[in-house]
Amino acid sequence: MPKEAEIVFKGKSDYYTFKGIYKNPYPTASQEFNHYERGWTQSLKFDGGKLVELSNKPAQVPVSPPQEPTYNAYAELKGRSKLR
Repeated sequence: MPKEAEIVFKGKSDYYTFKGIYKNPYPTASQEFNHYERGWTQSLKFDGGKLVELSNKPAQVPVSPPQEPTYNAYAELKGRSKLR
């Protein structure tokens, strides 16, 4: 069984070998999985994520215009019927 440092190094080098595609060869939820992921993530941070492909389109987040609140339960409890 490889040592922790060897697994971390393998994760670091695989980041560049697979051009930013994450392929963890170890079983999920194992210590080896975590060590490999740590090494891969360290290379990702060092590289600035340049190898990781992102979609060409930015994420479309629907934006609704702000709405005036119509009901304030706190104000009602305080005996105020209108918003300030």
